[in-house]
Amino acid sequence: MGITGLLPFVKNSCRPANIKDFSGATVAVDAYSWLHKGAFSCAEKLVKGEKTDGYVYYCMKQLNLLLEAGLKPIMVFDGCNLSSKEGTEKKRRENREKTRQRGKELLCEGKIKEARECFQRCVDVTPKMARDVIEACRKKCIDCIVAPYEADAQLAYLDKVGIVQLIITEDSDLILFGCNKVSHLHLSNH
Repeated sequence: MGITGLLPFVKNSCRPANIKDFSGATVAVDAYSWLHKGAFSCAEKLVKGEKTDGYVYYCMKQLNLLLEAGLKPIMVFDGCNLSSKEGTEKKRRENREKTRQRGKELLCEGKIKEARECFQRCVDVTPKMARDVIEACRKKCIDCIVAPYEADAQLAYLDKVGIVQLIITEDSDLILFGCNKVSHLHLSNH
C-alpha cells in the first residue's frame, strides 16, 4: 500500500530513469503490485468467476520488457498474511464484497461503466493467481521467491545483501527499509 504522503516528501531525492539504464542488473519485482495491475485489466471476468489469464499476460509482458532491456528479474511474491494485519484484511474483504455486490447491481441496471469501476476496485489477488504467474515464470526460467510474509521485507533483504541492484514496486515502504534503488517504473515498449 505504501505510506501516504511519502513520495512527495522524497521527490527531490528522486530522478527519472530509463529501464535500459539498468541493463545487466538483477532486479527484484514486487510481484503482487504487477498482479494487481494485471487483475485490473480483467477484473470483470475475475469477479464473475469467468476463466481468464489476463493477469498472467500482463505480468509476462512486463517481464519480457525487463528481459529485452538486459535485466535479470526475480519475482517476489507475498507469503502468509501477518496476524497483526488481520483486522485490516477483514475490513478490506468486507469492502471488496460490498463493492462486488454494488457492481453486480449496477450491471443488472445496465450501468456497465459504473459496474466495471466497482469490479476493478473489488478484485482480489488470490494464491491461485500467484501460482499461475509462478508457473508461467518457471516456463521462462525466471526466478521466483515466495516471501514468508509480505514481500517488502524479502525485497529489502535482497537489496541489503547485494543480490539485486534495483527493486520495482508500487509501494513506498521500501524507502523506509533503507533500500538503495527503488523504482516506480511504468514499463512500456515505447
